[in-house]
Amino acid sequence: MALQAQEGLDEPDSRPIILCLHGGGSTSTVFKIQCRRLIWTLGGQFKFLFAQAPHEGDPGHGMLPVFESCAPFYRWVTRRWRLGDGSVEPTPVEEIRLVDQALDNAVEREAGSEGWKRVVGLIGFSQGARLVGGLLLRQKLWEKTHPGEEENCKWQIKFGVVVGGPFPPIAMSDQAEEEQYELLRQVPTVHAWGHDDHVRTGCVEMLKVCESDVCFEMQFEGGHHMPLKDVEAKDLCDLIMAAWYASGGSYGVAQGQKY
Repeated sequence: MALQAQEGLDEPDSRPIILCLHGGGSTSTVFKIQCRRLIWTLGGQFKFLFAQAPHEGDPGHGMLPVFESCAPFYRWVTRRWRLGDGSVEPTPVEEIRLVDQALDNAVEREAGSEGWKRVVGLIGFSQGARLVGGLLLRQKLWEKTHPGEEENCKWQIKFGVVVGGPFPPIAMSDQAEEEQYELLRQVPTVHAWGHDDHVRTGCVEMLKVCESDVCFEMQFEGGHHMPLKDVEAKDLCDLIMAAWYASGGSYGVAQGQKY
């Protein structure tokens, strides 16, 4: 058995990748800790890859004092969003470039130059969740303007997971239009938030713009954080798999593992 396990470790990792985007004022390390229950459950199916935002900033909600030693903290965009600010959030061109650079670096570091072809899903929390919406929308807009060329698109993202992510999405464009949100209904998405989350009403609005037959929803105990209970994390994992299946994905396990 030990020999089989070692042989499995020597095989190339072919798992599809879920790219994970931390909240504003957090870090990739913190988000990996916060996602540990998801990794425990789904690590045989997916490789979880954690990117770090480009802008250093103040610690975000819930960072102190627990994660004080993880400083400095980072944000995806510099604009300070407040609930009810509006229905669109365009992003300056230079900030889009920095976001793309951060994501490209993370993907290439872990999966090589062709790594984006393995990225099938996105998971984001808070500001990272709003960026999930923007990244999905950018891909759908590219596909809309390049009919029949989907295989040539840099991004092949099949589903998104939005945890504690209020409306509107962070646009990957300096010109955002609310009418474009209709395209998000074409992508399987999972929406989750705490019963006492202070941005809960915004999370509901984000759900509404994505609502479709392949849109999945759950609520859990607590506020603005990832699910803390094992049973809640398991429920979220079930919905992630539902979104994966809805996108045409199939079940598989990591190289060298046997169930």
